[in-house]
Parts: sequence; structure tokens; C-alpha cells
Amino acid sequence: EQPFTVILLLDVSPSTQFRMDEIQNAAMAFVDNLRPADRVMVMSFDEYIHVLSPITNNRYELKNAIRQAEFGDGTSLYDAVDDVIRRRLSGIQGRKAVVLFTDGVDTTSSRATIESTTAAAEELDALFYPIRFDTSTDVSGGGTGMPGPPRQNRRVTMGDILGAILTGGNVQVGSGSPGGGTRAEYERGRQYLLTLAQKTGGREFEADSIYNLQAAFTGIAEELRRQYTLGYYPDKVGTMGERRQIKIRVNRPNVVVRAKTSYIVGDSRRTLAGI
Repeated sequence: EQPFTVILLLDVSPSTQFRMDEIQNAAMAFVDNLRPADRVMVMSFDEYIHVLSPITNNRYELKNAIRQAEFGDGTSLYDAVDDVIRRRLSGIQGRKAVVLFTDGVDTTSSRATIESTTAAAEELDALFYPIRFDTSTDVSGGGTGMPGPPRQNRRVTMGDILGAILTGGNVQVGSGSPGGGTRAEYERGRQYLLTLAQKTGGREFEADSIYNLQAAFTGIAEELRRQYTLGYYPDKVGTMGERRQIKIRVNRPNVVVRAKTSYIVGDSRRTLAGI
């Protein structure tokens, strides 16, 4: 029951412009689902990285920061993940998590790569919870690189939201030019987010509708409240840089174990698993 510090990192690149209202509403609901002592920093990224609020547990300040998120040009996903790992989390003590909302497609990163960020995440004492919101049908007609059918340019209404919740469908609003990426680029993004979750002991969520998006944020808030942290000292420490395998088993039935499967020898103690 120890409090968490959560970095809420929102993709506001052009491919999310059709879903900005949904993103903001779901993110604010996520903040409401956290415990009073949990602290949050709100960040967003397009081509550039934006810090929208400092670390705080002031819900009004956090919601106001989320409302400030506006879509821009480019998608520097890898640079944003690198910034969170190396700058934002390095001095934070206690339990930490990163909730990353994105479609997974990077277009403008200049400093970091898939390989560099996944390696850094593996050494990070924090959980990654990526939420992959599939924008391929919004921006490229199903991820093929071709324009999708034109949409009426209007704002989302309560009727849209209620209809999506009841049917499990998408709220499709807005209009714009095609963008995003090919089917292969979306699949690479999906694998990248899955790897971030696996290497840190977190969990990857798929959200293709407002219902699934809200469920993902709610599920993450619930998981952060219900975790055991396990650690151990190995009999043989190993040499610096050596990869050691980890297997976690429990005797209790109906328990889901999400844990790191390996670690790199370096620090004397590691956080290994969330159950």
C-alpha cells in the first residue's frame, strides 16, 4: 500500500488528433482512480517533449495540466521515453511507474532508438504500462498507408461516448490528411510497447475504443494498488554486465504473475516482480 509516483506520458502527435477529447477524459478519470497519496507528473510529446505539470498529488492541478495537452507535429516517442528514464525518474525514491499512451509509431526521434530505450528500461526500477491506442484506421485507412473514408468534422458528443460504451465501437470524429504509418510500422510499435512492459514487469494494454481506453486506465490504477514487490540476493552475484534469468512461481491458484524474466548484473539489489 505504499504510494506510487506515476509519470503520465501522452502522445499528442497528429495521429491522435481525432481522439484528443477521449484521451483527456480517460486520463483525468485515471487520476481520480489513484489514491490520495499517489503523485503524478503529466507530460506529453509530439516532435518535442512537454512537461505539463510537476510531480504533485493535487488533482485539480493535474486535471488542468491534462486539459492543456494539444496535438502537434511529429512523434518523438523514443526521445520521450529516454527523457523519462534518464531525467524524470532518476531522482525519485520509492515505487515508480510510467503510464505511456501512444499508438507506438515514431517519426521524429533524433537521440534515442528502440534498442537504447528498451535497454535503459530494463535497468530501470520502475514499471512501464503502455496503452496502445490504435489510430491506423483514423489516419491511414486501416494501416495501409492510404487515406481512409472522409469523416464529418465535428466535436465528440455525449451521445457518441454513450454509444461507444454500449457497443464497444469507436468514436470517429474530425477530418484531416492521412499520416501515421504503414501496417509494418504499427506492428513494430506494438512489439516495442510490449517489450517495454515485459522488460520492466509491467503490462501492455490495447485500446481501440473509448470503452477499452477507460478500462485500460482503470486497470492500471487498480494494479498499482494491488502489488507485491519481491527481491532476493543470489548466491552467485555474477560479473558486471552478465544477464541472469529469473523465474517466479507461486503456489496460490488463480494468481497472475507479471515479472521481469531477466536482469543485467550491476546493482546489488533488484526489484524483480509485481504479483
